Amino acid sequence: MQKLSSNIYVETAFTGVNVGAILTKEGIICIDTPTHPADAHKWRQKLAELSERPILFIINTDHHRDRVICNQWFDVPVIGHHFTAERLRLYPDLIKSGTPESRSEFEPGRDQMGVRIIAPQITFTQELTLIKGDHTISLQHKGGASPGAIWVVIPKAGVVFTGDTVVTHSHPFVGEADIVQWLVNLEELQKAKFPAKTIVPGRGKITDKKGLKPMQRYLLAVQRKMDALLKNRKASRAMVSGIAAELVKQFPVPDTQRESLTRRLRSELERMYDARMEEM
Repeated sequence: MQKLSSNIYVETAFTGVNVGAILTKEGIICIDTPTHPADAHKWRQKLAELSERPILFIINTDHHRDRVICNQWFDVPVIGHHFTAERLRLYPDLIKSGTPESRSEFEPGRDQMGVRIIAPQITFTQELTLIKGDHTISLQHKGGASPGAIWVVIPKAGVVFTGDTVVTHSHPFVGEADIVQWLVNLEELQKAKFPAKTIVPGRGKITDKKGLKPMQRYLLAVQRKMDALLKNRKASRAMVSGIAAELVKQFPVPDTQRESLTRRLRSELERMYDARMEEM
């Protein structure tokens, strides 16, 4: 666990996602939950060691299964974007049908079978401000990485939890992405006036504004390659496979994960291709 300020913490060691905690005089506000139940219990234990005060809320930064599937182990109200709430209410049917939007990079293990999906009970569309003790926490809708993506901004501490808007040293999920908006969001995050000295990505090591360049280069590569494909009258959906193989080279990938990651990228790009074709 890493201490970002006197009362803001992040854990980057769990498989799947980063999780955070803001300690207030009234209790603890959690940002996302671990992917696996065993890690969720470890996280609760770590939080109990930090503070005797109760957990007040969980904030989900998007609807992706790897960061919401363990909401149930915390038994507190969940806060999220309206889109996230609507999508999570559909999850049981999506998982049964095996649709692409029910999948993530981290496939469910036996420890995740039978979990209850807890959708946000407190929702918003553009911005929500939480005031707890001397903390002012701004939840901001930043669609781009996914339709319901949000940032958790703590201006006084200069900390922002970006969810999957930023990931470091790994391949982002692009299956539901609005690449143009995503790039706009990254530009905003880098502006001098934006109150974020410390950027907590959805996955990977903590970074700063200078550390966003690899993410921008990756998304620009996706945008250029997909635009070129769609402008080619002789192009076909099958040619997405070649783009996926090229994108895998953008970040180091262990040999044991290369095949599964390439499949995931291909599936996400095919989904992007289909959506763009419908718009044309």
